[in-house]
Amino acid sequence: MSEVEAAVRALGKAMQADPRYTAYYEAKAANDADGDLQEEIHAFYMKRMSWQMQKERDAGQDAEKLEQIEAELQAAYDKILANPLMQQFQKAKEGMEVMLHQINSLIHLCANGENPDTCQPDLSGCTGNCTSCGGCH
Repeated sequence: MSEVEAAVRALGKAMQADPRYTAYYEAKAANDADGDLQEEIHAFYMKRMSWQMQKERDAGQDAEKLEQIEAELQAAYDKILANPLMQQFQKAKEGMEVMLHQINSLIHLCANGENPDTCQPDLSGCTGNCTSCGGCH
């Protein structure tokens, strides 16, 4: 095993010992175990598939039908997000994403020649949610 691989495995162990990791996986397990929440999620995905098929089939001809399905889709999504277990999961997921962003930023800095002992990632304004991000520095 190379020194780098050993360091990555040590990092993996440290990540799994972090409370953010524990919170994320406990929240995920609670969501997965909640039958009602899983049914709501399944219904949401089925509604989304219906919306996509309707959109493709009608090519915008039946705007009223699409708007009705969109409203139902949004209502199903809002109901899922209102579930306390899902809220707990989202919060834990954000914590996990922040941790992963910090780790990735440090690795990136080191790969670009920064001093591993002193480099500091710029996490200002980082939410951990990469979908809204303009990119890491």
